[in-house]
Amino acid sequence: MTYTVFVERYAQKQIMKLDRKIIPVIKNAISGLAENPRPKGYKKLKGVDAYRIRVRDFRIIYEIDDTKITVIVITVGHRKEIYK
Repeated sequence: MTYTVFVERYAQKQIMKLDRKIIPVIKNAISGLAENPRPKGYKKLKGVDAYRIRVRDFRIIYEIDDTKITVIVITVGHRKEIYK
């Protein structure tokens, strides 16, 4: 079952601000969420209904809606700044 992946506008802007070398890696990880929204190493965040995956020193925060078969990417950023 393939999920539909939506990237919010705020997350798109954050991705475009990243180094050009990491952007394809981040986009590849996001597109991989369509096939498996709960990949190895994913983690449920405490206090919110969201998950995160690690991509090198960066984090992708997203929500999963199993009823609508969608994944919504909320934010993307460096591990030191993403949880603030």
